Amino acid sequence: MEPAVVGSVVGRVAAAFVTRSSALVTGDTPPPSWSEESDERGGLLLTDGAGEAIALLTQDQVAQVSQFLEQPEIVALSQFLFIARLGLRSRQELSDLAGEYEETFTARAEDFCDEHGYTWGGLANALWQLAMAYMESLFPLDGTSTTAPLSAADLEKVTAYIGAAPQLAGGDAPPSAAFRDIVDILGSPERVKRAREVLADIRAASERRYAELSLAHTFSHASETARFDHEVLYVQRNLRKRGSDEFRDDSFLVSPLSRPRCVVLGNPGVGKSTMTQNLVHQLSHSGSRVAYAPLVVSCKDVPGTDGSAYILSAITRSLRENLQLEMGEEAVGDLATLGRSFVIFDGIDEIIDVGRRMNFVRTIEAFANRFPLIPILVTARRVGYSKAPFDTRHFDIYELDDFSLDQVGQYTEKWFAATERSEQDRLAFLRETENVPDIRTNPLMLSLLCALYRARGYIPRNRRTVYEACADLLFQRWDAMRHIEQPMDHRHYGTRLMQELALFFYKSQTAQAGVQEGQLKKLIATFFTDTASVDEVDARTRAQDFLNFCADRAWLLSYQGTDSLDHRLFGFTHRTFMEYFAAEALVRRARTLDEVVKEMVLAYDRDTSSVLADVIFQCADDKYDGGARDVVSSLMERSKNSSQQASAKYLSLCLRVMNAAPLPPQSTDAIFDALLTAWDGSSPETGRDTALAVLELSRDPRNRFIAKLRTDPLHAKHALARWARFYWRGETLMFDPQWDQQMYEVALGMDNPYSQDPPAMAYLLRNSPMELDELPPTWEWALGFQAFGETVPGPVVLDMEELLAESGPSPDAGRITAAFGASLRAGLPQVNDAFVRTVFARIGEGTTVLAPDEPAEAAQNRDIRDALIWACCALFEVTAPAYHPLHKQAGFVLGHPWFDRVSSTRSNGPGRTVISGPEPFSWKELRTLQGSGAVPTWFADWCTGQKSLLTVMENRPQPGARLRRPTQPRARQ
Repeated sequence: MEPAVVGSVVGRVAAAFVTRSSALVTGDTPPPSWSEESDERGGLLLTDGAGEAIALLTQDQVAQVSQFLEQPEIVALSQFLFIARLGLRSRQELSDLAGEYEETFTARAEDFCDEHGYTWGGLANALWQLAMAYMESLFPLDGTSTTAPLSAADLEKVTAYIGAAPQLAGGDAPPSAAFRDIVDILGSPERVKRAREVLADIRAASERRYAELSLAHTFSHASETARFDHEVLYVQRNLRKRGSDEFRDDSFLVSPLSRPRCVVLGNPGVGKSTMTQNLVHQLSHSGSRVAYAPLVVSCKDVPGTDGSAYILSAITRSLRENLQLEMGEEAVGDLATLGRSFVIFDGIDEIIDVGRRMNFVRTIEAFANRFPLIPILVTARRVGYSKAPFDTRHFDIYELDDFSLDQVGQYTEKWFAATERSEQDRLAFLRETENVPDIRTNPLMLSLLCALYRARGYIPRNRRTVYEACADLLFQRWDAMRHIEQPMDHRHYGTRLMQELALFFYKSQTAQAGVQEGQLKKLIATFFTDTASVDEVDARTRAQDFLNFCADRAWLLSYQGTDSLDHRLFGFTHRTFMEYFAAEALVRRARTLDEVVKEMVLAYDRDTSSVLADVIFQCADDKYDGGARDVVSSLMERSKNSSQQASAKYLSLCLRVMNAAPLPPQSTDAIFDALLTAWDGSSPETGRDTALAVLELSRDPRNRFIAKLRTDPLHAKHALARWARFYWRGETLMFDPQWDQQMYEVALGMDNPYSQDPPAMAYLLRNSPMELDELPPTWEWALGFQAFGETVPGPVVLDMEELLAESGPSPDAGRITAAFGASLRAGLPQVNDAFVRTVFARIGEGTTVLAPDEPAEAAQNRDIRDALIWACCALFEVTAPAYHPLHKQAGFVLGHPWFDRVSSTRSNGPGRTVISGPEPFSWKELRTLQGSGAVPTWFADWCTGQKSLLTVMENRPQPGARLRRPTQPRARQ
């Protein structure tokens, strides 16, 4: 039967088949409508190309065809072909591959019909031809590739989706192994059957293992409330795309069409592992609509991260050790080739050595390229990620922030209900934890605080005291409260021994990936002999008992699997507590305050996100009279005698520990004076670390800092320049809201607020402390500027965005746009195409095109009109022949047909006859427009090509990651 005949009957089914293959490019668009004709019995009439009836296909047979095409293996085959059409330059390579795929498709269809007793197997070849014809209609081959119908953004999206950069790079390389493997797999009914069985086995085992949310870090294993159903306790998390204001809840990770490949970054204790547990639960439970096998790989447990790691081997090992499933590497590889695996690489930051971590990142990227259809999730700590990042062309980067106040409320509601505590208790808990807001919003700490409150009925104020109380609860008190017998050594030496072990783990980077039981046993036995006068034989026995107890309880030091020789490995369950115990040991061992300061600096150098420096500082203040004061004095002395870079580091550390312990005014003033002096003599672009440390200060030191700014205008200007950079990067929401109010008041209180710093001027302009007549005559700076190394849109662009907002302009919108339009009469801004593309990158995205009369109404103001015409014309130079979203959002200023003629004039020249498309303006029409004052004075020269609005590029701007939008401007006073 010819494809045309089949097309009249199963066209909709075939179209849906192709649409699934290219859904990430075309969107989940329904296929074109198809005509069908039924007889009186409800069957579907087959017709030939002339419309003559030749056969009848039943509705059941059409449903059977659809069932076959919806099989994951067949969808995977079509997706591979779609990828190949996107990238293979060689027509012969593509033809050979398509031929192999057609044979495989036909054989699978015939096997399917034989297996189910269906009778339409003879249509398989024609059905394939029909599907290919539909794919050709969507993505026609043009020259050497099928990418012509796709935009650059579409291609970038597909590249990131499939991870097949070598194929899309335009080279002549043959298709990779995965393109051939799909033929081998589908050509073997045994391998297809095995893949389905492996999928079912992994999902069933994962469903059992991850049926409940584990809170072993909060409860003892003996507690009846150690595990909860996910629905009972899990709080849905929001993931923020790095550098933008785009938020997505974590449910998108299990979307069957999105096939995400992303890295999720977060600080310690932010809930990355809990989110991973929930993801595996969502993927594996029997009610899930998606058929993925979740495969979790703990990065620190993968042998050969120096470059020799084989990920399929690591996966089979994980299945064996965690799910008790013995799977062959070929079976797991087949599942990945078919796109039915979701691989999660948990904790890549736990590979401490940066070189080894970089090698493993490259290994994961190679694995992603080897298996183009599988989703991949990687979790990592935020700090230090930039030392070994993933390729952002293929992996989206998301950030998992601490709980918001609403999420804190949701979690406490769930927790107190699950543990059968009253609402009155919950409200009391929230009131008492207001004194430790930074701890309360961290999910790990919040869960520990809940358990601490349940046990004690109150919350300590000092961070070290909180860690101490939480550690005491987990390590000492919980079993006692549950009347569970504890070993004597655990009761008598547990805390001191844990400090010594934590110090060992902290000092040895390799130990943090896990220490063999034998080695750890020797360390514990040595402690018993050297500290508690225990004889060697008894010490070894008691060391083993202590380890066994830890393995069974798993609060702080826990069993973490086995190595290749089947030796048990132990490590700290949570790094935060390893750092807390290590800090206690470091200060206890220190004989002088200088030793304490040295350890603080080393800890800060190793990981600025670690709590270690804070706890060392607090321990020193507890051990030595005036310890906090003397530590700061020593750090400040080091700062004076160091290079500019090292001095900034010491200042940042001093600022950091100001929140850890109270300091006398002399110490506080010394830190602030040194900081402000350093800011006075350096560019604001280089001071992000110290500025960030200042903006994380708590209330009392913050108020003292603001008081200093109010007494010195020069210091105020330099501080405002740094605040303005965070403002324009959209990052001020990270800080205490009081900063926003107090920095605004500082700006209002400045007698002469004028600044030559573009971000500061832009902040003053947008928030009204500076009037328009106080600004310089040239306005390039108001379009965009550098903020800590990245080009961000300035107040003109944001004012345009607000002027054209779907919800209607704010009362003050258009003021800055009009001032910019007026400045154009004095001279055009000197900007290049890359700069314009960067600063206008966001405008118009995700908004509805306004009614035509709304932009036209705004354009009644001559200055606003000129500004919008300049923006539309400048952007057309960048995007020609396409339009930018701003063109539609601005209604093309004077209407779509008008700007179509403008762009045609620019492209073809005035008065030219064009075969198709809008007619260019004539010379006479241009002169008339110019004379009427309806367009700017430069407009006619631009349309005729005699003038460009863009300069030759010299220094390309650095857009970096997508940034969040600044907060709304303040109302004018």
